[in-house]
Amino acid sequence: MIQVLAGEKGAGKTKKLFSIANELSQQSKGHLVYISNNSEGIFELSPLVRLIDTSQFPISSYDSFTGFIFGVISQDYDIEVILIDNLTSILNEDREALFKFLSFAKKVSDDYGIKLILGVKGRSEALKDIEAEYIAV
Repeated sequence: MIQVLAGEKGAGKTKKLFSIANELSQQSKGHLVYISNNSEGIFELSPLVRLIDTSQFPISSYDSFTGFIFGVISQDYDIEVILIDNLTSILNEDREALFKFLSFAKKVSDDYGIKLILGVKGRSEALKDIEAEYIAV
C-alpha cells in the first residue's frame, strides 16, 4: 500500500511524517527507513528509524532515484515501511517523474510487501488518478 501526504509548502507534511515514523517504530516488527533530501529530522526521529539523506548521493533523475530505492530494499529484506519526504524536490520538481514514481511505488509495494508513505508538495486533487490511500495534511 502507498499513502501520499500532499500539501503546499509549510502545510505540515514533514512533521506528520515524523509523527507517523515514530509511531510506527513502536508498533512495527520490521525495519523503517525515512528518506529525505536533508538530515533535518535526525534528532526528531526515533533511533529505531533509519534516516537516509539523499543529498549525500548522486541522485539526479527518476532513474537514479528508483535505482537508489532498489539498493535500499536489496540491502535489508526486513524493511516494513519506507517514508519518503520531499519527494517532489528529490525528483527535481519534475511532475512527469513524480507521477511515474507514484506508479513505481505502487509496484514496489505490491511486489515486496513494503508500505510506502510519501510526502509530496502540491494539492491532493492533482494526484487523484493515482492508486493510493491519501492522508490529508
